[in-house]
Amino acid sequence: DLDKHSWPWSMMLIPVAGIDLYELANNSLWRTEFGFRNSPVAPADYMKVEKDEGGMTERGWIEYGWENYYALLNCGFRVSPTAGTASGVHPVPLGFGRVYVHLPRRFQIQDWLTGLKQGNSFVTTGPMLMAQVDRRQAGEDRQFSAGSRQRVKVTGSCLSDHPLETVEILVNGQVRRTVPAENRRTASGACQTRFSEVIELDRTSWIALRCLQPFSAGRYRFAHTAPWHFQFGDQAIVPRREQINELVKRVKDEISRHQDRLPEDALEEFKQALAIYERIAERVGRE
Repeated sequence: DLDKHSWPWSMMLIPVAGIDLYELANNSLWRTEFGFRNSPVAPADYMKVEKDEGGMTERGWIEYGWENYYALLNCGFRVSPTAGTASGVHPVPLGFGRVYVHLPRRFQIQDWLTGLKQGNSFVTTGPMLMAQVDRRQAGEDRQFSAGSRQRVKVTGSCLSDHPLETVEILVNGQVRRTVPAENRRTASGACQTRFSEVIELDRTSWIALRCLQPFSAGRYRFAHTAPWHFQFGDQAIVPRREQINELVKRVKDEISRHQDRLPEDALEEFKQALAIYERIAERVGRE
C-alpha cells in the first residue's frame, strides 16, 4: 500500500516494492479544516492543481493525488485505489476516507481483500459512486483485437448528501465525457445523478469515473472508481511525455539527494526504479 504519493521516495517504491494499492483518499484529507497546503514534493506544472495565496487548496491536493495516480496507470502499473484516515493521529473520524469493494458472493474478509487488490471498488470521502462498464465491475479486464474500434457503455449512479458538480468519465486520465449532475432528490433526501454514456476506444486504455462535491466554506469531497482495463492486441499502454518525465525526474532527484547519504544497497533501489521508468519512457513516441 502506498500511503502518500507526495513523499520524496514514493515513486521508487512503485516499480521496486511491487506496490499494488494507492491511497487515493488518503489521510491528508480531513473532515476539519484542510491542513496540507504544501507538499514535500510539489506537484508538476502539467498537473495544473488548484492553488491560492496559501498554497495548495483542498481541491488542489485531491487533483494532485488523481494526476499522480493517472501517470502510474499510464505506465502500466496495476495499482488499485484504497483509502485511509490515520484516525487517532490526524483529526479524522474512522471511515471518513473509505473504500467500498463489490462482493457478489459473500461478505468475508478474504473475498474483500481479493476484490480490493483486483480493483472491484471505489473510494470516497462522501459521495457513493457506483458504476459498470458493459455490465462489468471496475477492476475487470477486456481483450480486443489489435486495430479494432470498440464502443463500451458506462452506466451507474451517484448518491450524495449535497449536490454534485459533475460526474466525469476518464480515459487514460483525461476527461472523455462530462455528465452534468442531475441532483434529483430521493425519498430520503439524497441527491441522485444517473448516467448512461457510450465511450469509443481504439487502443489499450483504462476507464474510470470520478465526481466532486462542493461542500461548505470552499471544501470538497469526492468519489473515484478503480479503473476498467482494455487491452488491444499486444499493444502496451503509453504515458504522456510529461507524465513519464516527471516520474524520471523524481527518482533522479532522490538519487542526487541521497548520493552521499544512503548505503549502496539502498541507493541501488532508486537506480533500479530509474531504469524501469527510463525503459517506459522509451515507449513514448514508438506506440
